[in-house]
Amino acid sequence: MKHLESSYTTHDGKKLFLQAWMPEQPKASLLLVHGLGEHSGRYLPLVEKLTGLGVAVFTFDGRGHGKSVEGRPDAFFESASDYLKDIDVLFGKAKNYVKDLPAFLFGHSMGGGLVAAYVLKYQPEAAGVILSSPAIMEDPETPALLKTVAGFVSKYFPRLKALKLDAKMISRIPAEVQAYLDDPLVYTEPVPARTGQELFLKMKYVQQNAGNFRLPLLILHGRGDRLTNPDGSDLLFQKASSEDKTLEVFEGGYHELIRDLESERYLGLIVDWVRARMP
Repeated sequence: MKHLESSYTTHDGKKLFLQAWMPEQPKASLLLVHGLGEHSGRYLPLVEKLTGLGVAVFTFDGRGHGKSVEGRPDAFFESASDYLKDIDVLFGKAKNYVKDLPAFLFGHSMGGGLVAAYVLKYQPEAAGVILSSPAIMEDPETPALLKTVAGFVSKYFPRLKALKLDAKMISRIPAEVQAYLDDPLVYTEPVPARTGQELFLKMKYVQQNAGNFRLPLLILHGRGDRLTNPDGSDLLFQKASSEDKTLEVFEGGYHELIRDLESERYLGLIVDWVRARMP
């Protein structure tokens, strides 16, 4: 297996860090889209499982994240629509690497919400979509005033640090929380106003258009997740028109199921689901 690192210059001149893991004889490909504040290097447990199946895994550090930022990450991006364009180009690269073989999409948290929006807007050809703790519905406890002024703040104070997420809610394993806090490529400060507003608008888009989701779909979410709302996963699962769709619920599971108490079950479900849709 080869591990490659490179960069990609977006349509608006941003340079994104890319990496990929290539099995010697690939049987499929997958584009992985990471979550808010983190980076693509945090998915090695999943990468190892998938490459063992013969899946070439492509991923990137998104706008404002990880190694795509000079200096420290700030989790800031101007437009979620630009992020979807990045996903479209990079999914095209993943598909071209294994022409005529299955190509999958995986998105976690923010990445899950953006992948869902991408599928609905671009209607790509894909063998299947995996959404892990996807950001599809806002927290029901979000203050009404914050929703009301969010657009104004995003427009006039886009980099204002607006919403703090509780890092302790990523996992029930204290060592995993500490590793997250200690990682210099992870952004742990409050979310910039523009980023938050753009994600909120994309969540609304997914909610309103969920019935047009037709690709094979696997959703995994923990009922104990307080960073993304599990009700959003329920909504997409119920409304999606996909003939092949599965929702796997982890009772008590926190946000990063890949690093939580049932991580082996989580990884096994993904591997089995992908294997069943490969040649």
